[in-house]
Amino acid sequence: MALPNTQKRNIILFSLLLCILCSVTGCARKTSAISSESAKDSHIDFPLLQEENPDIFAWIYIPGTEIDYPILQNKQSDDFYASHDALGNESAAGSVYIELANLTSMCDFNTVLHGQAGEDSKGPFTDLYQFQDPLFFDEHETIYLYLDGNVLTYKIFAAYERDNTSLLRTYDFTYLSGCSQFLYDLYNTRDMNMQIRDGWDFVNPYHFLITLTAQESADSEKQFNVVAVLTQDVAGTINRVVEE
Repeated sequence: MALPNTQKRNIILFSLLLCILCSVTGCARKTSAISSESAKDSHIDFPLLQEENPDIFAWIYIPGTEIDYPILQNKQSDDFYASHDALGNESAAGSVYIELANLTSMCDFNTVLHGQAGEDSKGPFTDLYQFQDPLFFDEHETIYLYLDGNVLTYKIFAAYERDNTSLLRTYDFTYLSGCSQFLYDLYNTRDMNMQIRDGWDFVNPYHFLITLTAQESADSEKQFNVVAVLTQDVAGTINRVVEE
């Protein structure tokens, strides 16, 4: 028996509405899955995050700041996430990311994390500049970095401004000499605004560092760096061979 025209029309309208609802629900799930994760709440679902974007490999959280974001590495471009969000959409704010020269295992001597900053971009590392304040620096020393199956704790021991050049192209961190040169240059930086934590001059090439780097604008001649050393590796997986 043929359906009446009115009933056919209702079925078509219902089908269209169902498609729209499924589409909207899918988009909402895709957007909220990343935005709802927060290390502050100890809720990082890496399988779900990597289902949405396999470039996500870690999460960084700095208590006392708004820095609570996924960390990404694009397999084709060093700076893709300078202008794209964690879902891969174009964004002036960008994301927190590492270059191809660094390992996603966090087993390099110095893993350089990049992030946009400044009032215009509202980038993920805007709060990094708070570490210029000596009081804030003194009261905030911990960075948590989450991997799938591991939690790494870092202690911030330096915050300073340097020329806006690539750390990974200035120093060869695969060799002892490059690691030593970085530390020598850091400790001998002559900047009245540099923050160095007392008692942390023991850091050496056999440690594991992260350097968070940001610029207030794309054409800035300076970059601001916050350097931290690994102090706890819950799963005990962070290791490397140091080449002489």
